[in-house]
Amino acid sequence: MTTEAKFKYALKEMMLSKPLNEINVTLLCDKCSCHRQTFYYHYQDIYDLLAAIFLNEQIPEMDRAETPKTTLIAFLNYTKTNFPFLRATYNSAAHDLVDDFFYGKIMGRLFNVFLTDKSIALPKDSCRVASRRYAKVVGDEFGYAFRDIDVTPLRFERGMKRFIDISLETILPGIIACVKKEKNK
Repeated sequence: MTTEAKFKYALKEMMLSKPLNEINVTLLCDKCSCHRQTFYYHYQDIYDLLAAIFLNEQIPEMDRAETPKTTLIAFLNYTKTNFPFLRATYNSAAHDLVDDFFYGKIMGRLFNVFLTDKSIALPKDSCRVASRRYAKVVGDEFGYAFRDIDVTPLRFERGMKRFIDISLETILPGIIACVKKEKNK
């Protein structure tokens, strides 16, 4: 395991039991059995390490998704698996990293799904607009659910499954219809 991977793994593990604001470089280095200078060779601070985690995070199940629903279910599965880390990060000063991560992952995959879905029948630029708008709504809803510090992973999953189903029936068709009207004007 590389030194960078050790820091990423250790931070995620530490955040299972401590809020981010109680974790400092010294504690992290002690956990990794590394010198502080080693940390600063790779990262500027804890938030830089968090940014690196989100920048390099992969969701293989989501990358294989072929429909909006399978995309969102794959993302939900990822958030369930990483629930304590994501919630702790979202409820810290680094919540914008989580927002950007949610938006980027969802938008990127939906854009590819929309491009290949013949039933949507949107040109490339319109697929991009639709995926941006829907990803913003979905990402905001996922983030909003983390604001409740008492939410359990099970309650989170139930609520997000309901949201996914309802949004696929109402919000997504509305966004696609809106984008089609804008394109025709």
